[in-house]
Amino acid sequence: MRLPPPFLTGCSRGVAILGMFLAAATPAADARLLTVTNFSAFQRERVSTDLLVLTSPALDPGIPWKELVVSWNATSNVTLSIGARPVVPGGVPFLSLGRWTLTSSGPGGRGSVNGQKEPWGEVQTDVLSLRREAHAAEVRLEMRGPESGLRRLALAFSGGGNVATAAPPFTGAWGRDLPVPVRSQAEFPEGVTRWCSPTSTTMLMAYWGEQRGRADWIPTVPETVRGVFDPGWEGTGNWPFNMAFAGAHRDLNAVVARWEGLPDLERWVAAGLPAAASVSYALLKGRAAAESGDGHLVVVRGWTAAGDVRVNDPGVRRERVERVFPRGDFDRAWAHSGRTVYLVWPDGQPLPEGPRYPR
Repeated sequence: MRLPPPFLTGCSRGVAILGMFLAAATPAADARLLTVTNFSAFQRERVSTDLLVLTSPALDPGIPWKELVVSWNATSNVTLSIGARPVVPGGVPFLSLGRWTLTSSGPGGRGSVNGQKEPWGEVQTDVLSLRREAHAAEVRLEMRGPESGLRRLALAFSGGGNVATAAPPFTGAWGRDLPVPVRSQAEFPEGVTRWCSPTSTTMLMAYWGEQRGRADWIPTVPETVRGVFDPGWEGTGNWPFNMAFAGAHRDLNAVVARWEGLPDLERWVAAGLPAAASVSYALLKGRAAAESGDGHLVVVRGWTAAGDVRVNDPGVRRERVERVFPRGDFDRAWAHSGRTVYLVWPDGQPLPEGPRYPR
């Protein structure tokens, strides 16, 4: 069983996946997010009275892709096993992107699946990574529980190459600062180097809980830790598990996305929505290179008038959580994870329009 590296990696695993070719600059890969809320086009197979298998048609993001992260929202009485594969000539088997249940991380319960490697690609905890580009994917869901309990499926595709981020800054966000509640993993001795992912998830949920007067959206950090822990990785940094925990709460939605650059993030925050970003902590602090095991998550809550990034950083003492990082350092650090973000929003909340935002 793969153990997390010693510092901060319980926070965010995945930084190393793209690090070899993303650390040196601020490039972007093409990115698209496909969202499914109507599953009528999926093939249905009733295997037993309590097991339904749903298989998607070919899902084409409109870009060549080499990496795929699948996230989902389902109610607490649903259990899912998620598989995915590229659509390629001759076909290939589905690989597992995890088993999900909100209530159990024991044997046969929640967990990622280790050791999945094929000549054409592999699964790295929760990322399907291909050797060659594909143009479509299929997803298979093995589901126990009421069909109505499956509310959303999101597929975050990213391309395999680096392209310049051509979009200009969205300065309409500059000067905006959202009142995201402060949480610190440093308050928990058992989580001080391991809990930035669930602490960030908790902050996103608490923001909306306070905005909408929903106390049921405001879990404690330990509650979130229990709901996202991944025994397959032995940590709390599984990206889709964090969003599945948030999205299991009534009237709340949550997905993992990958974006092309800071303008995507600026438009999201300008619409009144905070996001959690997966970063290299060393690069975020202005160091020349990423360090082994320095994956981290921070909540982006706003921007200075000059376009630098305001964050809630869960990795420091509570009084220091609210921080500002230079725009260039943040972008290099974020690029190291393929510009991965956690997005949480309530039903009825207007969202920005575009192919990288959820619907």
